[in-house]
Amino acid sequence: MQPGLRVIRRAGIAIVFCGLAGCGGRAASNRPADLDTMVLVPAGEFLRGRDGSIADEGPARTLRLDAFYIDRTEVSNAAFKAFCDATGRLAPANPAWDDNYYIANPDHPVVNITHEQATAFCAWKGKRLPTEAEWEKAARGTDGRLYPWGRDWEDGRANIKGEPFERTAPVTSLPEGASPYGVLNMAGNVWEWCLDWFDDGYYAIAPAQNPAGPATPTAWRVVRGGGNSSPQSDAEVTNRSKAPPAQTIHHLGCRCAWSSKPPLPAGTPARP
Repeated sequence: MQPGLRVIRRAGIAIVFCGLAGCGGRAASNRPADLDTMVLVPAGEFLRGRDGSIADEGPARTLRLDAFYIDRTEVSNAAFKAFCDATGRLAPANPAWDDNYYIANPDHPVVNITHEQATAFCAWKGKRLPTEAEWEKAARGTDGRLYPWGRDWEDGRANIKGEPFERTAPVTSLPEGASPYGVLNMAGNVWEWCLDWFDDGYYAIAPAQNPAGPATPTAWRVVRGGGNSSPQSDAEVTNRSKAPPAQTIHHLGCRCAWSSKPPLPAGTPARP
């Protein structure tokens, strides 16, 4: 278990363009400027969760998601610095193990950011955080695999347990561990904030299409993916974890998503 993060557990790249009108008919001007660097996850069904393991990971259910885009990589220090420079926000603190991490490692994932900071960064880029369901589909595809690369653990495909890197790795590292859609480092390297509030019983009551977490806030937000010093079990794509939204953690960062119609938690009034 990582300090400051409660883990709920024991013990070729598909880049597709939507055309001038944008996905789902949204005007091209509302698309993020870097959409062509993101990865498209097509609309359709996938298996979310699994049975017979940790209670909050089930029941396993087939869900349907609309098409969405997700960043191929975790947000880097360089990308977050550009955001801070442009908006006047304070830079995140360096992790305890490197007092020059943020500046000296521009291609490594940004860490020590709150959920609000992650949300603000994504909004500045014209995007949003992925929902927990989107994150899992982007990580595992549609065949029910347990790791981004397949059903079985293979050493060297994820920056986990302090291997193959002692600390974080560049966000473009380990392409051999990519998900079926070509998304990198969805197992290990750093944990990633998701859009959803965390509820350990949510899977049983979530809508079958475009779930976006509980409508009522809880004390936690969902984090997924495991960090570079996590146990192997945290790298399983079904693993659910949580963190207080205002907390900064030295192994927690983010990646962004975008869709023409952002999903809303069940019971949330539709935006005009």
